[in-house]
Amino acid sequence: MTDVFISYKREERARCVAIYNALVDLKLSVWFDAHIEPGTDFDREIEREVRGASAVLVLWSERAADSDWIRAEARSGRQTNRLVAIRLDDCLPPLEFASVQAIDLFNHRDFQASEGWRQIVSRIGRLVGRLGLGDYVGCEQETDADRWRAWIADNPGDPLVDKARQRLALLIRPEPALSLAQATAPAADIAPPATSIPTPAPAESAAVSPLSWIGRHGWTVAIAVLLLFGTIALFDRFTTSDKAQNAAIDGPLSERPSQGVPVPNNPAAAPAATGVAGKDKPARCPGTNPFRIAALPGRTDLQPQWKQAADSAWLAWRNCPGLVVVEGHVEKGGNSRDASNMAIKMAEQLALKGIPEGTLTWTGKGAETPLPGRDPGDAANRRVEIYLMEPYHPGLR
Repeated sequence: MTDVFISYKREERARCVAIYNALVDLKLSVWFDAHIEPGTDFDREIEREVRGASAVLVLWSERAADSDWIRAEARSGRQTNRLVAIRLDDCLPPLEFASVQAIDLFNHRDFQASEGWRQIVSRIGRLVGRLGLGDYVGCEQETDADRWRAWIADNPGDPLVDKARQRLALLIRPEPALSLAQATAPAADIAPPATSIPTPAPAESAAVSPLSWIGRHGWTVAIAVLLLFGTIALFDRFTTSDKAQNAAIDGPLSERPSQGVPVPNNPAAAPAATGVAGKDKPARCPGTNPFRIAALPGRTDLQPQWKQAADSAWLAWRNCPGLVVVEGHVEKGGNSRDASNMAIKMAEQLALKGIPEGTLTWTGKGAETPLPGRDPGDAANRRVEIYLMEPYHPGLR
């Protein structure tokens, strides 16, 4: 059985597809007339699907309100209390459907960030038997770790629970001591680290002579000195080896990029394809050469090219298994929360591809770093960038 049947006017197909993709991302089965196969009886298939769906989602517009087909499909949903209504423009739905509230989405550039979208998904969730679906959308909109924990605890059997755990793990990235299992557990289930309260040493009754102190603690001092010299020698060995290896690959150490969150020297010159730049050295490593993925104006939802970029970044990362930094950017005047949401979604895609979560970090940069040569308010500045940081220590290779 299909979860959602979408009824819409052909002229609104682009907006229908955007809503379809958003519902599919919520693990819902969705049908609209693009699924009709050639040679199929058009009328009968639509009739079968609209009657069998758990929810009938009607996208009202001025054109749709004049369509007999859409009125009939909406009537089928209303008669069985399965109708969910959206207004795509400032239209008046037919009078017979006035008792069913239609949620306005036409004033929202990013409809998935609106309260109206959460209400729509909540209504669909009740119809398909997934009562926490609306709250899941609320968690995505607010990106609050405590709210994610509560949702996971309340909806352990929902198809989105694994995705929710991944979102939570990304949100608590600054706490590396927590494992994924600990991060997704209720706060009460995570035992605090054991601490010991030092017992005050008894006061010395008299001054201790140096010879007496050495006699009492001599072995301890000797072992500590040996460990200190051993640690220094081992560190010097690793440092010397690492410098030699880096010099052989990149030339003098002073010419290597600094560690930390990278700032591209010339992002506009970054090539669009991965490959090999020298013997066994990926072109995307080190992190001054990012993967750059454009986002649609006012949108934060995943587009097909995002997943393709995640594939390319993962393939490059296998040859350069260091830290991965994901940055979200928006245009001047854009919602800074969008930058964080886009970075989180891309980091989630990279984690699904197989990049270990311990090497992933994300940040929302807002509008502080426009593209070179672009006006800060240009919509082209809305983007995600993926930096692959070269592993500098042999132990990370």
